Amino acid sequence: MSELQTCLAFADDNLPHAAVARADIPENVTSKAALLVALATQLGFPDYFGNNWDSFQECIRDLSWLPPGPVFVTHADVPLINDVPNAMTYVAILNDAARKMSRSEAHPLSVAFPLKHREQVIWLLRAEKARSKRSAD
Repeated sequence: MSELQTCLAFADDNLPHAAVARADIPENVTSKAALLVALATQLGFPDYFGNNWDSFQECIRDLSWLPPGPVFVTHADVPLINDVPNAMTYVAILNDAARKMSRSEAHPLSVAFPLKHREQVIWLLRAEKARSKRSAD
């Protein structure tokens, strides 16, 4: 398998507080609906947000409704860890968005998970990459 490239941070300390928008995802988020509502509420997603993965991907890679400045998404653990297909989708969308938006002048995006969950997140990213490759074949 080729080298996995992650743009996610793994640290025991929270990201700095100097952000124009910040989503702090608490422990034990077990439903996709609850996760998307938390993200949409905390990041002020526009009214057109459709509470699905496609709409989340569009919004997290845009952020144009926010004033210029850094945007942070932090996690207390790995959301949806007992719903592996959705957890795979979630971390893959975040990784892609962090890759695209980390260099954004208007809205640099940083995403962090606790260091103790690094292996789970990396496993989810690898599993999503394998799933995407299988569906492309």
